[in-house]
Amino acid sequence: MLAVQNDWKVRFPFEMALSNTMSSLFDASALNMEHFYDRQNDTSQLKAKEALGKDLFNDVSLSKNYDMSCASCHIERLAFTDGKRVFDQRQIRNTPTLTYAAYQKAFFMDSRAGSLEGQVIGVVKNHVEFNTSLDTLVTRVLKNSSYRVRMDTLYQNKRISYNIRHAIASYIRTLNTFNSKFDKNLRGEEHNLTSSERKGFNLFMGKALCATCHFPPLFNGTVPPNYSDTEMEAIGTPNLAQNKLSDDLGRFQLFKTNERKHFFKTPTIRNIAKTAPYMHNGTYKNLKEVVDFYNKGGGIGLGFYLNNQTLPFNNLMLSDTEVNNLVSFMQTLTD
Repeated sequence: MLAVQNDWKVRFPFEMALSNTMSSLFDASALNMEHFYDRQNDTSQLKAKEALGKDLFNDVSLSKNYDMSCASCHIERLAFTDGKRVFDQRQIRNTPTLTYAAYQKAFFMDSRAGSLEGQVIGVVKNHVEFNTSLDTLVTRVLKNSSYRVRMDTLYQNKRISYNIRHAIASYIRTLNTFNSKFDKNLRGEEHNLTSSERKGFNLFMGKALCATCHFPPLFNGTVPPNYSDTEMEAIGTPNLAQNKLSDDLGRFQLFKTNERKHFFKTPTIRNIAKTAPYMHNGTYKNLKEVVDFYNKGGGIGLGFYLNNQTLPFNNLMLSDTEVNNLVSFMQTLTD
């Protein structure tokens, strides 16, 4: 788009999802972050708000018993996951990565929140997470003199609850570097993709049909080119014994719509080498097991009844070499 503008000697007067100045889809500047903002988002003094958000993200005083922060479950060295099947015995779902979470139109695995700010509400009120209220959250933050001064300085309104959530969300929106081996090769900064990795990408985009749900460059379910919707799928993930469908009905739990049973949001596979175990319930320990699940045809291929499965194939008929190539490619998406 930048080349077109320079060639025509024009400047586009507004931006949508794709940045008017992007030179590569695989660059941090390719997507216009404002397209993904909550409508109340305030970008003034943004760097300072991001720094405040990082402090809040790591602060256990925001939880009822002063024993949990966002960082308890979202550990930076693990691409902001926790390395566990579920965080503790009270949880039923695997902790998702927060890297590239900003580039979505729906949040939580069942898409029950519409913004990062809204997602924070769910964490605060959840009885097995922060287990408190927004009023208590405000009180705890304002008791901290440093937080109070920063809030008063950075936000020129009285929406204290929202401002706290906005600061945390602003920090999460920084967790997108587009700095993986794959990105650098696509931008021409490096030329070191192996034959296996290149073949794996071709499989991802072609025979293995991964890109029908995980759309580049984000490799999540946010649909290009408008990026106005983040898709959900029913793939038939098995339970922990892997002998029947998972009992978690996903999106169905929100509105009791039968057609939405077993639907879950399509996550990003960026940094996937760091985020094991996999699937909404953490049933698969490594990437080969994940690819094998798809290779067999998802839940239906395992013999489960799922009349609304959305995978566009019965099985993939991938060879062992092709499975290895796919895994090799996915490992190049690590920042």
